[in-house]
Amino acid sequence: MRLLATILVILSVGFLGVMGYFYFRDGSMEQAGASVDEGLQKVDKTTQPLQDGLGELGEGVAKTVDNATDGDDGT
Repeated sequence: MRLLATILVILSVGFLGVMGYFYFRDGSMEQAGASVDEGLQKVDKTTQPLQDGLGELGEGVAKTVDNATDGDDGT
Protein backbone atom coordinates (compact mmCIF):
# COMPACT_ATOMS: atom_id res chain seq x y z
CA MET A 1 0.00 0.00 0.00
CA ARG A 2 2.90 2.30 0.77
CA LEU A 3 4.30 1.78 -2.75
CA LEU A 4 0.96 2.69 -4.33
CA ALA A 5 0.74 5.86 -2.22
CA THR A 6 4.30 6.80 -3.17
CA ILE A 7 3.55 6.37 -6.87
CA LEU A 8 0.39 8.46 -6.53
CA VAL A 9 2.26 11.24 -4.73
CA ILE A 10 5.05 11.29 -7.33
CA LEU A 11 2.55 11.47 -10.20
CA SER A 12 0.58 14.23 -8.47
CA VAL A 13 3.65 16.33 -7.76
CA GLY A 14 4.89 15.81 -11.32
CA PHE A 15 1.54 16.88 -12.75
CA LEU A 16 1.44 19.97 -10.55
CA GLY A 17 5.01 20.81 -11.58
CA VAL A 18 4.20 20.56 -15.29
CA MET A 19 1.00 22.58 -14.93
CA GLY A 20 2.81 25.16 -12.81
CA TYR A 21 5.50 25.55 -15.44
CA PHE A 22 2.97 26.06 -18.21
CA TYR A 23 0.88 28.38 -16.00
CA PHE A 24 3.83 30.68 -15.38
CA ARG A 25 4.90 30.48 -19.03
CA ASP A 26 1.47 31.09 -20.56
CA GLY A 27 -0.21 33.18 -17.85
CA SER A 28 -3.47 31.25 -17.42
CA MET A 29 -4.62 27.77 -16.54
CA GLU A 30 -6.72 27.60 -19.70
CA GLN A 31 -3.72 28.27 -21.92
CA ALA A 32 -1.58 25.94 -19.79
CA GLY A 33 -4.09 23.13 -20.31
CA ALA A 34 -4.14 23.80 -24.04
CA SER A 35 -0.33 23.60 -24.16
CA VAL A 36 -0.32 20.29 -22.29
CA ASP A 37 -3.02 18.91 -24.62
CA GLU A 38 -0.99 19.94 -27.66
CA GLY A 39 2.05 18.14 -26.30
CA LEU A 40 0.06 15.00 -25.54
CA GLN A 41 -1.33 14.95 -29.10
CA LYS A 42 2.24 14.97 -30.44
CA VAL A 43 3.14 12.05 -28.16
CA ASP A 44 0.07 10.14 -29.35
CA LYS A 45 1.06 10.59 -33.01
CA THR A 46 4.65 9.60 -32.30
CA THR A 47 3.70 6.38 -30.49
CA GLN A 48 1.01 5.26 -32.97
CA PRO A 49 3.16 2.44 -34.48
CA LEU A 50 3.84 1.13 -30.97
CA GLN A 51 0.13 1.25 -30.13
CA ASP A 52 -0.71 -0.68 -33.30
CA GLY A 53 1.95 -3.30 -32.53
CA LEU A 54 0.70 -3.80 -29.00
CA GLY A 55 -2.86 -4.17 -30.30
CA GLU A 56 -1.75 -6.91 -32.67
CA LEU A 57 0.19 -8.60 -29.87
CA GLY A 58 -2.91 -8.56 -27.66
CA GLU A 59 -5.02 -10.10 -30.41
CA GLY A 60 -2.39 -12.83 -30.90
CA VAL A 61 -2.33 -13.62 -27.18
CA ALA A 62 -6.15 -13.78 -27.07
CA LYS A 63 -6.16 -16.17 -30.05
CA THR A 64 -3.50 -18.35 -28.42
CA VAL A 65 -5.46 -18.53 -25.16
CA ASP A 66 -8.65 -19.36 -27.04
CA ASN A 67 -6.89 -22.16 -28.94
CA ALA A 68 -5.34 -23.53 -25.76
CA THR A 69 -8.63 -23.60 -23.86
CA ASP A 70 -11.09 -24.72 -26.55
CA GLY A 71 -11.01 -28.34 -25.44
CA ASP A 72 -9.44 -29.66 -28.66
CA ASP A 73 -6.32 -31.62 -27.79
CA GLY A 74 -5.06 -31.32 -31.37
CA THR A 75 -4.09 -27.65 -31.05
